Amino acid sequence: STQGVSSAASDVYKRQEMKNMSTTGKKRPTVKQLQVVVRRLWIACICLFVICASLLAVVIKNRSNIKLFGPDKKSSNTVEDVPAVTADSSDYVVCLDPGHGGRFTGTQGLDGTYEKDDTLKIALEVKKALENRGVKVVMTRTDDSDIELDERAAIANDANADLFLSLHRNYTAGDKSAKGFEVWIHSTNSDTSRAIASAILEGLDKVGISEDRGVKVGTQGDSEHNYAVIRDTNMTSVIAELGFMSNQEDLDLFNEHHEEYAIAIAEAVVDWLNTYCKK
Repeated sequence: STQGVSSAASDVYKRQEMKNMSTTGKKRPTVKQLQVVVRRLWIACICLFVICASLLAVVIKNRSNIKLFGPDKKSSNTVEDVPAVTADSSDYVVCLDPGHGGRFTGTQGLDGTYEKDDTLKIALEVKKALENRGVKVVMTRTDDSDIELDERAAIANDANADLFLSLHRNYTAGDKSAKGFEVWIHSTNSDTSRAIASAILEGLDKVGISEDRGVKVGTQGDSEHNYAVIRDTNMTSVIAELGFMSNQEDLDLFNEHHEEYAIAIAEAVVDWLNTYCKK
């Protein structure tokens, strides 16, 4: 057996060589395989970049609501009110009348909102703007309450107000293209009534409205008759119709600019008080 010894030695060598390969002799990847890995890494990096860029865009778009740099002193959604005119007298009194309320919902907009809610919202904003200009304000309602028409007039009369301003929103059941803002005054069409109505419309127009429908006299059906709150109050009284809730453009304008509308109304009122109600 020399041949048998050699065969046995050869088997031992082969087993040892296979053992060495299993522990240290791993096969290296080919160039093609490396290229595939690199491409996949590039794709992953691009996807990660896109995700990060999208998140950054969302943050930038909503930065007013996200406090990245500490708490804001004032929300960027709040319109800054810097009075251009202030009251010449501390005795001016304005009665603000948010139309409808409680079970009297008023009209309902295309978006499902109620007139009573919109009128209260902007009336409170007008109140704040008037007080910021030195005017005393009396409200016919400050919440979702039922207030009869005669009660509204009585509140203004008891306060001996210089101006009664009723805030409403318009509606038409048929033609949804009807739009715009208008102000109603007493059938006597006095200069003082027309002056405040025109001033309010001019201020609103500067902010931006769909259409200036002008100053209206009397009622929708008869220019010689008057709406109850105008008829029963002892002072200059007007009703401002702030856009059609049946028109999408007017809905959007009101929702976007109601704070600016309130400031414009307040500016017009104070300027009118200083001109026509000197004390």
